[in-house]
Amino acid sequence: MSENELNIEPSVALRIEGQRLTPRQLEVLVAVYEEGSQNKAAARLGISTPVLHRYIAQIEGKLSCPLITTSSSGSRLNELGERIVMEYEALAHRMRRDRTTVIGGTIITEELLLNALSRVDPEGNCELIISDDARNLKDFRAGMMDIVILDDPMHLFDLEGVIWQEITADRLLHVDNGSQYVRFMYGAQRIGFRHLDALGVEYSIEHSYRSIPALLASGRSFFINESLALRKGLRIKSATDPAYLEHRINAVYRKETSIVRRLVRRLRREGRVV
Repeated sequence: MSENELNIEPSVALRIEGQRLTPRQLEVLVAVYEEGSQNKAAARLGISTPVLHRYIAQIEGKLSCPLITTSSSGSRLNELGERIVMEYEALAHRMRRDRTTVIGGTIITEELLLNALSRVDPEGNCELIISDDARNLKDFRAGMMDIVILDDPMHLFDLEGVIWQEITADRLLHVDNGSQYVRFMYGAQRIGFRHLDALGVEYSIEHSYRSIPALLASGRSFFINESLALRKGLRIKSATDPAYLEHRINAVYRKETSIVRRLVRRLRREGRVV
């Protein structure tokens, strides 16, 4: 093989509490995470199940804590194991040479993004990731996202060296079932709770939910975006005039590429912000 034919690729590793996990060890964790079974993970990796067990034991020995939870339905990673896999995959994604434009949004803006991308990216070259503001911002700061659509405009105060544009407006609906509140993981929740603070309302936040049915079934007070409630067909009477809880949803990016420029323009059109 000549020098020009050599395949040279970067290799990803993670260091956790001073302990380095090798690419092979990380591949083992990813396989268990994605397969939900140690037997299936071993088959996928082309190794025997006892060998896979040894890999896992080595990793857990390095970190001095368990990473696997086993039940009758199979094996899965615990919370720490999943965090390691997420960080590894994010880092691996960042190192890809052929990375496409990556866009982050939440369930609040998912439909808006899908409609806009259908127009500006008909070939499907862009990658859309739906998570929450906190996770999307973490990936954006790490350079793994090109543009993020933020539900909460208060995040703009924490960002430097970025370009941002208003995309659309939304309002929070306030369900008042007493002083015990639950936090929905999406939307400009801080605006709702700051409104309570400004009024001098005493309250406590008991739990956080990602599920709308769980939110509704909690019996607690909460805030939810009006646009999302309308899309889900929810009839919610707000205890606070939504006009007091109106806010802007913003697109944040560092570099105005052609696709970013077209996407932002389309999002503003879809969101009817002029």
